[in-house]
Amino acid sequence: MRRLIVIFVSILITLLALEFQAQTPPAQTQKPPQTQAPPAQTQKPPQTQTPPAQTQKPQTPTPPAQTQKPPQTPTPPAAQTPPPAQTPPPPAPQTPPPAAAAKPPAPDPLQLAEDWMVRWNNLSNYSLSFEGKEVGREELVNKMMELYAPDVVAEVPPHDDEQIGPVILRGSELVRKWIDRISRTQVRLLYIQRRQTKRQFEGTKLVYSTPLPWGGVGISWEIIAAWSRREDRRKFTGPGSVFLQYNAAGKIDRLRLYVGEISEVTAL
Repeated sequence: MRRLIVIFVSILITLLALEFQAQTPPAQTQKPPQTQAPPAQTQKPPQTQTPPAQTQKPQTPTPPAQTQKPPQTPTPPAAQTPPPAQTPPPPAPQTPPPAAAAKPPAPDPLQLAEDWMVRWNNLSNYSLSFEGKEVGREELVNKMMELYAPDVVAEVPPHDDEQIGPVILRGSELVRKWIDRISRTQVRLLYIQRRQTKRQFEGTKLVYSTPLPWGGVGISWEIIAAWSRREDRRKFTGPGSVFLQYNAAGKIDRLRLYVGEISEVTAL
């Protein structure tokens, strides 16, 4: 019985061995190509390196770049710096006072009126030589003309008995002819500035003055005019007033001499 079992087992082993041998040759030929496939698959792992390449994208420093914006916040303290800059202006206004001190002093109206009266009354203070020549008259006329501007305008009383109303003279040449005629035809010129007394003020000369918008000053005062004719020594008098406008250069550019109610002075 044991022999039969042994024979049966050996038969089975041989059969299995034959089947195994019959199957092994083709299996060995197919296995080599399968072994080559794995190396092909091994090349894929380098492709897996792309993911780490993508991991480099997180290196974007944009978030830290945003952190630099906070330094802009110190601008408010920078705006606080202007207040100390406002301190220098106060000393600047101190410069105008010296400029104002450089202005020339304004003319004295009383002195201007006195100067005009003295020169006017001196027009007859010349002498005659034995030959009948006038000595010093031209100098007196020149002294009077020093007060007037070249473009002076004068409004003066008439000299002709037939003329009614004042005479208008434009330019220093016409004014010179008028003054020259006064010095030739009138003597003993005595123009007096009227005085006023009130309370404790006795015999005060009043001169009215005002600054002119275009520069200079205007003055006026009351007078009592008196003169004599040279040809017959007849004496005349009358109340009047003088109006003068001085320009910025100190010259008279407008004159108005008014003498009204002229009457002859006769001996009693």
